[in-house]
Amino acid sequence: MSARHVSGEIVSYGGDAKIVATRAEIDRVMAELFGIGAWLRDQVEFEDFLTETFPRVRLALELPPILEKLEKIRQACANAADSYFGSEAEISRELRENIELPIKNIATGFAGAAAALGFMAETPVTASVVSVENYVDPANTISEYARRLAMVAAMNPGWIRIEKFNARYVVYIPGTEDWAPVTGKNPLDLTSISGAISKTGSAGSERAVALAMEKAGIQPESRVLFVGHSQGGLVGANISTRFAGSRLLTFGAPISQLGSELTAESMAVEHVGDVIPRLDGKPNAFSPNLVTVRQELASEKSLHPHSMETYRDTAQVIDATPETSQSNSGFARVRGEITEFAGSTQGQALYFKLERVD
Repeated sequence: MSARHVSGEIVSYGGDAKIVATRAEIDRVMAELFGIGAWLRDQVEFEDFLTETFPRVRLALELPPILEKLEKIRQACANAADSYFGSEAEISRELRENIELPIKNIATGFAGAAAALGFMAETPVTASVVSVENYVDPANTISEYARRLAMVAAMNPGWIRIEKFNARYVVYIPGTEDWAPVTGKNPLDLTSISGAISKTGSAGSERAVALAMEKAGIQPESRVLFVGHSQGGLVGANISTRFAGSRLLTFGAPISQLGSELTAESMAVEHVGDVIPRLDGKPNAFSPNLVTVRQELASEKSLHPHSMETYRDTAQVIDATPETSQSNSGFARVRGEITEFAGSTQGQALYFKLERVD
């Protein structure tokens, strides 16, 4: 049984500087209220009664209603924020309560240990042009970007697609294609995942994509839109940090560990049941340049929510979602930045084969 969409609705958060600032301020006030309550509780420790008996007894008698009022104020802040931000409420809770894992350190340690044992060692890479397509119309919807990305993934392993429209480029990067615990020919492999998470620029897949971009004529000052699934989205996010004015569209990619390094106008599409976007240990942060779009699915197969086929369905829902249906204007703004990126003039598509070199 394939995954089905629970509803046609999506939820989004981020991408709007005003809302990000407002949300952060509300969370700061709530944290201050919690801190005041904790400080007051510390004033009635047992040993304090031995030296300041009468003041402490008085404080102990008056403290319960004070703490109750503080908690009511804190809860009122939370309820007001959740009501105002609508669908962002659950995400805000996750960000407040989630324990952040040192995922970069874990990935670095894992990669180092595997390499020392002779497994998953990084190698030099190459990128070769294998096909050219002319008179290519630019994509102008999220679902068309998703369709082209899925098309590249269905072609030969290790292939990526780079489109050129005047001085603007669109780079399509599929997800992991080789899950073997040893380094193989295709750099879109398990070896590259830990490298892509632990250190920007070290993964074989990232280095191969960067090489293909250079051969396609992309310069440091070029405008680039990266479209990637899973590892491909993470690779695109990493490379985007080196291109001012870039754009990013990811499907099921773990990109939150980039934090403030991610400056591209970005849309991260995630399924609630997809475990891959959570490999970096935390939800995407509220950011003025990053819109996270989520949809909940039902499936008997735990990894099916991660499939590009399912993300194509969600992309169609994103295209059909009215601008006014989301709680923040960032959704419409960033969606427009991506769908209008390539313009209206026909261009050229180059296909590259990425390979590892022994």
